[in-house]
This record gives sequence, C-alpha cells and structure tokens, in this order.
Amino acid sequence: MTRPSPYVRRRWLGREIRRLRNEHGLAAEPLARTVGFPRQQLSALENGHLGPDIDLVSAICDYLAVGTVRRRAMMDAATDGWTRGWWMADAERMGTRQAIYADLESGTSAITEYALALVPGLLQTSAFADARLRSDPARHAETFDPVAAVAARAYRQQLLLAVGGPRYDVVLDEIAIRRYAADPHIVADQLRHIIGVCAAHPDVTVRVLPIGASIKGHSAPRSAYSIYRYRDTPDCLAVAADTLTSDLIYTEPDEIQPYLSLHSRLKAAALAPDVSIPLLRVAAQELVPAKGVSA
Repeated sequence: MTRPSPYVRRRWLGREIRRLRNEHGLAAEPLARTVGFPRQQLSALENGHLGPDIDLVSAICDYLAVGTVRRRAMMDAATDGWTRGWWMADAERMGTRQAIYADLESGTSAITEYALALVPGLLQTSAFADARLRSDPARHAETFDPVAAVAARAYRQQLLLAVGGPRYDVVLDEIAIRRYAADPHIVADQLRHIIGVCAAHPDVTVRVLPIGASIKGHSAPRSAYSIYRYRDTPDCLAVAADTLTSDLIYTEPDEIQPYLSLHSRLKAAALAPDVSIPLLRVAAQELVPAKGVSA
C-alpha cells in the first residue's frame, strides 16, 4: 500500500489551519505573531507549500488547545507533507506533469477518470505511451527523457494493479478509441490491452461513452480529468483537470463538486462495462485484425 499523497496531505493541512483560525475568529497576522512565527511561514503552511513547518503546526495546536484526535491528525499530515515519493528523484526526466499525477495517485482508495481524446496514462501500453510522448517534443523540457517517462508510467500502472491497489473506474470517450493517436497497430494493441486488464483485474472498470450518447443536461465535458479519493483521509478528494500546457489541481470541496456532478452524468450516459468491452474488441479488429480471427 502506497503512502498518502504528500501534496494532498499538505493541502488538507492548510485547509484545516484556516478552519481553525476561522473557528477562533483569528486573522493570520495576529496568530503568527502570537505563536512566534513569521506571517510568511503561516501563509506557506496554509497554501500547502513543500515542507510544512511541523513546529508551527505544533505551536498553533498548543495555543488553540486543539483536542488530541484533531491534533494527531494535523501532526500526521504535517509529517506526511515532508515525504519524498519515488517520483521526486526523477521528476525532471519523467516529466513534472507525470510526477504530479504519481503524487496524487499515492495512497488512493479509488481513482475515477474521464478520458476525452486519449487513453489515460494508467492504461497505456509502453508502445502507445512512447508514441504519444515523442509526438510533440517541443512540449517537453530539455531534461525530459521519453525512456524514463515510459518506465515511470509502467511503474504507476504496477502500483495501480498491485494487491491492495485502488479501485479504478474510467469513462472512456469513443473519440479516444476512434481517433488515431498512434499507428493503427499500436492503437489496436492498446485497445486489446485494456480488454486484458479489465479481464484480469475486477477492480478496473472501463465504460465507453458513445459519440452519440445523450448526456443529461446536454453536458459537454471540456477536458479530461481525474478524481482521487484517499484511504487516510476519506473526506479529502482531489481533482486533476488536464489542459494543453498544465494540469489544474483542485482540493477545495466547492471546486470538486462540479466534477463529481458531471461525472455522474457521464457515467450514466456511458455504455455498461459488458457492452463496452465488445465495442473495444471490434474497434481493435477493425484497425488490425487479430490472427485467426475473421473480420
């Protein structure tokens, strides 16, 4: 079982500190001054920056007489926020965006995704991932190494599919199946790989959203996104929304709720898993017929 996501733990802690201040009617400046820390350190703590100041958290808990259970949760989160996950050592070579996803995936109990135009990274074969990572070199920094990136993606998949890994539920837009995101034989192998993963791992579910699906409210998803739920903090969720140049990470409840609502509509409009798998099989066969199988 992987450790809690350091990023999400820092964000949760920052939100908890702000909640404490509000409960006691305290502004940031007087609280920082009273506990003997610079205002900038408190701001960094509340904004979830790297390396939360454990002494500051302890001082706030002391001053505000935080109860034992709540204090332990806050101190644990502060400690977890210092964790250097496996992705930190090679973040520049594997890509900083992929490192962010590896962080968010750590310690999850469930990952829910909507894939708009591409098969999601956690389901990609090495050949498909390599083709995509090499498709637009200008998007990557000079330190980026496609080989390291593909290896990191494979390791993320290994963690996902390990015993005790998170439940994984994907709504895969039919666009991601029909559009040639790589050479036909690579895409065909990719679709067959998804079928194999679903057959071997009951905790992995894929639903295809047909192009002509009728979505409640005529919802039109604007981007791919991932929703993360965590073991250690069940009430804490995170959402990563994919854009062309960066990933937008949301951890505030009012930011996350629209994605939960949208996903329920997309999931309801998607084909059931037992209908989606045959569709993937036919799509792969149309691209590159499997040996011994008639078209």
